[in-house]
Amino acid sequence: MEVMSGSGSWWDSIVNAVTGTAALLDSLWDTLRATMIQRLTSLFGNPPTAVNYAEHRLRIDNYVLEGKKMVFLAHSQGNLFVNPAADYARGKSSAAAVKVVHVAPASPTLRGGHVLADLDLVINGLRAVGSVPPVTHSIPGYLLRPAGLNGQKDPLGHGLLEIYLNPALNVSSAVRGLVQAALNDVQAPPAQATSGFFTATVTWDGSGDVDTHVYEPGGAHVWYQQLTGQAGYLDHDNTVGFGPEHYYASCETSKLQVGTYAVKLANYNAADGRTATVQIASSKDGVLATRSAVMGGATRNTPTFQMFNVIVSKDPDTGEYKVDVQ
Repeated sequence: MEVMSGSGSWWDSIVNAVTGTAALLDSLWDTLRATMIQRLTSLFGNPPTAVNYAEHRLRIDNYVLEGKKMVFLAHSQGNLFVNPAADYARGKSSAAAVKVVHVAPASPTLRGGHVLADLDLVINGLRAVGSVPPVTHSIPGYLLRPAGLNGQKDPLGHGLLEIYLNPALNVSSAVRGLVQAALNDVQAPPAQATSGFFTATVTWDGSGDVDTHVYEPGGAHVWYQQLTGQAGYLDHDNTVGFGPEHYYASCETSKLQVGTYAVKLANYNAADGRTATVQIASSKDGVLATRSAVMGGATRNTPTFQMFNVIVSKDPDTGEYKVDVQ
């Protein structure tokens, strides 16, 4: 990672030893820049996979269900993900509920405000293979550039911590300003489901009815015929296609149960061949795991796909609850 970012002790040693050898420094910079540009342009030809997008969209579905505001901050190649993510989120909710801030965007198209430094050699290099957004700010040359949040310097002028979040550079104030404006303007969509200690969110890639079944530690079976369990709730059921379905375990210690929650799926009807995806997330740690399965023939009320065992434990000394997945 040090080689790719052009930072770290190895680079500082070279600079200190050969500060008068401009040709050598230029050659090293060119090598680093060429490597970074090659990586970015390869993403243009081989964009993020369907699996990547499915994971992102499932998380967005969950946020929309739970009435969350969404502010996306994308840096460099992250902009190749954020545009389709923002378009999908706005289609599921509204433009008012989704804001985007682009930092050093490797994408020529934008969904919000952007910041780009004039000496960002990586993004400047992309101009040779296509258009990029205009420069917004100037930054000092490498030798006059202060170290970033990680204590390192980036000769390519591209690093998030070294350049764009570096409080000593004006681009950092610009990024903070765009983020603050987005936070001020974003509006929550109406909530259709509840956040919990952990959630299981299910989607599938077409019509048909995939059913979520959760077997709680205390023995309760939560599904469309029994939406309320002892520890949690199936508070969003979908019968027409695509999902999402949403189960959450209560944050109330009087209801939350220690033990294993088995999350299973059934093709209730007409979802033969559909790829169903389950994502487990906790209130403390965010997304814990995502897993998919291709549905077989309809089994009605009998779940045939064991997707996750979600294990809730409690520390006897601190009383703190923890979530793990298997």
